[in-house]
Amino acid sequence: MDRVQGMIVPLVTPLRTTGEVDLPGLRRLCEIQIRAGIDVLFLLGTTGEFYGLTPAQRRQVVETAVESVAGKIPVIVGISGDSTASSKATLDVCRHASLSGYVCSSPYFLSYSQAELLDYFRELADAVGEPIILYNYPSRYRHLLEIETVGKLVAEKRVFAIKDTDGDLEYMYRLLELKAHFPAFRVFEGALKNLALSAQRGLDGSVQALGNLWPKECARLWSLAKEQAWQALQADIDRMWKFHVDIEEVAIFIAALKGCMALRGWCEAQPAAPTHCMSRSGMAEVRKLMDSAYEGWEQRNP
Repeated sequence: MDRVQGMIVPLVTPLRTTGEVDLPGLRRLCEIQIRAGIDVLFLLGTTGEFYGLTPAQRRQVVETAVESVAGKIPVIVGISGDSTASSKATLDVCRHASLSGYVCSSPYFLSYSQAELLDYFRELADAVGEPIILYNYPSRYRHLLEIETVGKLVAEKRVFAIKDTDGDLEYMYRLLELKAHFPAFRVFEGALKNLALSAQRGLDGSVQALGNLWPKECARLWSLAKEQAWQALQADIDRMWKFHVDIEEVAIFIAALKGCMALRGWCEAQPAAPTHCMSRSGMAEVRKLMDSAYEGWEQRNP
């Protein structure tokens, strides 16, 4: 767990048109991320489309990625589910001695009180046998993990980090205030547009899905943050955030992201069913956006 910090990429799960996991493609993506200087790989998160994979496919992803990475960088895995039982079942499927941490969002089918969420995360951490990484993403998983809830779990040593993708700077600042009371607690920014401001308050890392497509550029973001080169960091963020917004106007993010990655020859454009691949016209549009945002990308190494 000590190595889980810096630029973290929530790796896509490359799929074939048949819906099977593209295992050679997954190995290729792991190698690309390592060569680009990414610090941590995050498997089976939202961008990894855990929700669209069978238990057997999730196990394939974990085993293949861990073998490919071979300890060069830490690997963490998502165990999110829609109930305590389903998350514990996913943990059983994904557990691996070479993993550096387990990430879990709130259950997302029903609405739960903070007391119920406390019970949920406590039981999962106890099942893991070590502190877990919380994943706060209210717009996707229905619940805001209140600061008091997070604080209780950190004080109980059931949580060692949180990835926050809420995009609320005040919430992020309160997490960083909590870190001041528990220095071992780690805070990761998932909202790209807020990265420069939150980094100035003492982040431990950032989780960026666009690192799948632009790994060197995302690795550079964290290097600039460590150097406190705030003006250069903000300029890079502005360019990447504009690209993010632009491709989401073409297609839903995961389909657009995989389409862009297909243009780089890194994986097929296939998202998990029932999401459709981008149309031919959509692919042409995102190619123009890639050309505009990162001119010469076809000639660059990953």
